[in-house]
Amino acid sequence: MIALNILESDSLTATFTPSRFATFKSGISLKVLSALSAMLISGVAAADPEDPLNFSVGAGVRFEDNLFRLPDNPNDRPAGFANRARSDQIYTTNVGIKIDKPYAQQRFQLNTMATNQNYKRYDYLDYTTFDYRAAWLWHLTPDISGTLSAEQVQISNNFADFRNVNQRSIQTNEIRTFSIDGHVAGGWHLIGALTDLKSRNSQQFSALRDFTQTGVEAGVKYVAISENWVSLVQKESKGDYNGRPLDPVSLLDNSFDQHETEARASWRLSGKSLLDGRLGYVNREHDHFSDRDYSGEIGQLTYRWEATGKLQVNTSITRNIYSFQLQNSSYYVADTISIAPTWRVTSHTTVRARYDYGQRDYRGAIVPGVRVRDDDYQTFLVAVDWQPRRTILVNGTLLHEKRSSNINSFDFDANSFYINAQLLF
Repeated sequence: MIALNILESDSLTATFTPSRFATFKSGISLKVLSALSAMLISGVAAADPEDPLNFSVGAGVRFEDNLFRLPDNPNDRPAGFANRARSDQIYTTNVGIKIDKPYAQQRFQLNTMATNQNYKRYDYLDYTTFDYRAAWLWHLTPDISGTLSAEQVQISNNFADFRNVNQRSIQTNEIRTFSIDGHVAGGWHLIGALTDLKSRNSQQFSALRDFTQTGVEAGVKYVAISENWVSLVQKESKGDYNGRPLDPVSLLDNSFDQHETEARASWRLSGKSLLDGRLGYVNREHDHFSDRDYSGEIGQLTYRWEATGKLQVNTSITRNIYSFQLQNSSYYVADTISIAPTWRVTSHTTVRARYDYGQRDYRGAIVPGVRVRDDDYQTFLVAVDWQPRRTILVNGTLLHEKRSSNINSFDFDANSFYINAQLLF
């Protein structure tokens, strides 16, 4: 199971290919920053959120004091990195197109973003990503509607888990979805979906191999007059590890079946508070090696509290299960507690914060007597969003991450600071 951070999107059509941005060099960051500065001062652009077509261009810089998420003790670091510098600066440039076009009862959306990242010290990590989401929000009748969507998200695998510090690894996740919601009578709806998920890495990553997963889901949903709702869905999917042969020594399978039952609900407790929740049970069965199977409860409970007109606080508890196939694990259970306040200081300035505390329990070792890994991790984020004009958005983010593991080589403390300027037109 892979968690995807999918772009919020909107749009229609555009021809946009990653190759157009593959030749970006670090110098362009300074050029774009200079151009942005001039445009910020002059304010010549004019983005209108009501326009069906909008463009964005941005540039930023990020400082990392522990890029590879290495432990403080040099003896616990990978070979060749005991005394090498752990910090780096990354220069970022991006361009995007956003289209949101309603037509009668239909709505067509597209959101694309090409991002180039250049590392000052470890330039072999330079990369360009291309993210998009295209969607048709369709209505057959006022009572029958759904979404047809396609999206792609590309990210650099975090060195907290991808431990080969000598290679760049880009993960590409693609998902195609067709969903349907049919109003039957009263507040009752029948819901269903077809999904196709593909995940691949630019470098071989044993714990998370490339895979394709196709599935179908069906269920029922009840929506009250108050707009509170509850749903129950059954999901069935088939997965294939692309290009991986059966390995009876390491018990690495080439396919699996997954069954998941999930209940969801959203309940407004008062004018200022909302409770969202999901509770499910997932069961993954591999076709040949049952030692890699797993099952268990998953879910999330989120309480959203609008304390004042300017202050909102979200608190959540989450449990998920993720495949992670090595000698000492087949999967891990991740439990997380989060609190995230948002303070709208003025009409132009917003301050956001988030604190996460989590535990990862690695299970399903296939070799008797090996040391099973357990991690505790914390993240603390503070961000400021400043939008002096409708066309200008400046963001600054400070992030602290810490992981404590029963295996010393997985301990780390890391701090990063990121500032980005975005021009919308």
